[in-house]
Amino acid sequence: MNGEVAERIKDLALAAVLALVGIGGFLFINPTGADYSAGPGGLTWRTLPFIYSGLLLFLVGLFAASTLYDLFLIRRGETARSLLGERPRVTGTFVSDSRRVATLVCLVAYAAALKPFGFAIATPVLLFAMLRVLGRRRYGQNLALAVIGGLLLWILFVGVLKLPMRGDFWDPLTPALNSLYAMTGAR
Repeated sequence: MNGEVAERIKDLALAAVLALVGIGGFLFINPTGADYSAGPGGLTWRTLPFIYSGLLLFLVGLFAASTLYDLFLIRRGETARSLLGERPRVTGTFVSDSRRVATLVCLVAYAAALKPFGFAIATPVLLFAMLRVLGRRRYGQNLALAVIGGLLLWILFVGVLKLPMRGDFWDPLTPALNSLYAMTGAR
């Protein structure tokens, strides 16, 4: 199997995994069966995940169709076409492979930390860790970016979208942020 075919097979595997994530967005958005009611404009807390899941599935479908078309062209002996330009060569060095593994570990740890520690604590920790994993060495700047980015994401998801992202085990930050946010008059 030549390198181009191998890369397209990897792309199809990625498309399959992303399709499972998109389907999971439809199936597991309300695993406890909580009641929901329509808000302004008929939107509910389920609307945004459904929209994201639908968009993800649509884009995965385009990606998979493009990859299958590339495989068809390669099989016929033609050069695979790329809508976005020439595909860069995939290189795997120890550093890049380590960063990929560290990224996956960080994301799994983040998902596991959301329930016990909440969004307000887990998100800045994830952002700081990811900045370090991706090679940024300035700890002060990384900390500032992680705290500011975490705060902005908290305002979006908890403040604006009203998602319940409080930690079950230890989360002193969410009540303080809720109080500060309520003082702005936005809640």
